[in-house]
Amino acid sequence: MKKSLNTVFLIIATLVVGGGLYWFFFMGGDPSAPLSANVVQNRAQAQFETLTGQLDPISFDLTIFSDPRFNALVDLATPVMPEPVGHADPFAPIPGVSAK
Repeated sequence: MKKSLNTVFLIIATLVVGGGLYWFFFMGGDPSAPLSANVVQNRAQAQFETLTGQLDPISFDLTIFSDPRFNALVDLATPVMPEPVGHADPFAPIPGVSAK
């Protein structure tokens, strides 16, 4: 009884999924509709697009790289000394420490 119930459920589920796929691919929409549209959907999006259109292009002044003061800068970084490696297993108990 249980095996036949599973078979019936599997057949019904397959038919439902197949029907859904058929509807999606063959009945789902207008085939002449564009894949993407440049349509403003709401007022906030229109305002955002208007504001981004008003932005000026960004330009950087690269003359600082040829300035003698910039070229005279010296790196004062302190080297980091390597530390000894810890435990191979960070969750293992530490030797000499009792767990309470």
